[in-house]
Amino acid sequence: MKPNDTELKLLSEIMQLKMKLELSRRAARESNLKGLVSDSSLPVYSDLPTLTPVFTLRAHSTKVHDVVWSDTDQYLLTVGAEGLIVVWDTTAGLIHNVLDGTSIQPVTAASSGDARQVFCGGLCANVVLFQSIHQSADEGYSIYENQFVYEHSSQVNSIRLLAGSKLLTGAANDGALLWDIESVKVTGRYAHNLCAIECLSLLSGSEEANIFLTGASDGQIRQWDIRQPGSLVSVFESHTSTVNCIRPLPNGYNFVSGSEDTEIHLYDTRTDVILATYSDPHYPVSHASLTEPDTISIAHSEDPPGFESAGVSDIAVSPSGRLLISGCKDWGVYYWDVAQPSRWIHYEAEIGPVIRVAMSNRKNALAMMTWDPKTRIRIMRPH
Repeated sequence: MKPNDTELKLLSEIMQLKMKLELSRRAARESNLKGLVSDSSLPVYSDLPTLTPVFTLRAHSTKVHDVVWSDTDQYLLTVGAEGLIVVWDTTAGLIHNVLDGTSIQPVTAASSGDARQVFCGGLCANVVLFQSIHQSADEGYSIYENQFVYEHSSQVNSIRLLAGSKLLTGAANDGALLWDIESVKVTGRYAHNLCAIECLSLLSGSEEANIFLTGASDGQIRQWDIRQPGSLVSVFESHTSTVNCIRPLPNGYNFVSGSEDTEIHLYDTRTDVILATYSDPHYPVSHASLTEPDTISIAHSEDPPGFESAGVSDIAVSPSGRLLISGCKDWGVYYWDVAQPSRWIHYEAEIGPVIRVAMSNRKNALAMMTWDPKTRIRIMRPH
């Protein structure tokens, strides 16, 4: 059967779109970020903000899996390996409440702005909604009661609370699931075949976003539209190892990712290629003043004793999107100018792997968690 005129016209349009996409990819690959920056005459960073610890949070008896800000930044959740989720008042640095989640072995959490609702997920393959129940002052803290259970078939690694009473979760074997919170029903499935979701992020960074990104154990980053369950929008050029974090930039198009392969990648959602790569892992031999790249004495080694890896654990993005702060398992905190991928502009050494550098939603504070001999969590603000 010969194709009719309509089919031929559609085929021609498809070929033209494919050619246009390929030209865009080629242009993106050939673009030189350093040259573009030089042509635009962007000013060089002269004064970096100094982050000063304002609170050190001590409550957990074991390592802490995750550190999560509430949407209002009034509260910070820390998820301990002993099964406790501690809700901190970020204005005072004091414990606001403690939730016992030992039955679900939590590894991550999310909460409403007032922390009255806390969603916990982890090894037990479920996400549990705990609701705060008020008690009188004589009875001490308000207590949390188990209200709903959102069942998965594998470990839950990511939870995001969305507008409109919706919940987005990412699990090892289930892919990403969109839930109606009140009815406890799955309203969207975003399958990840033969890989586990390690992280997910809304593209705009706000709960009203419709586009989200997932990072997986196969090193790939996938783009999804919440309104089109089951339909993959795009797959970006991949990392060579597990993707640990994805963070959007303020412009709504660009985002960065960090991986176990020690690299940070810069992407644009309008093309699926890597625009820039930031990577310069080091192994400090001392914790002396490490401030200027040209004056630091750092020992390089293929297998340094005491270091798990040099993988990028987390990334914080500045309000302008120009500055990146990456926390790495080589015990380093790296400051990057997005416009200068060839070299970090500031480096600080910690005394353990840096697992979280969680930027607050209003971008006026940073929660840093390091796996020191005793896990250390600090709320830091620019000075």
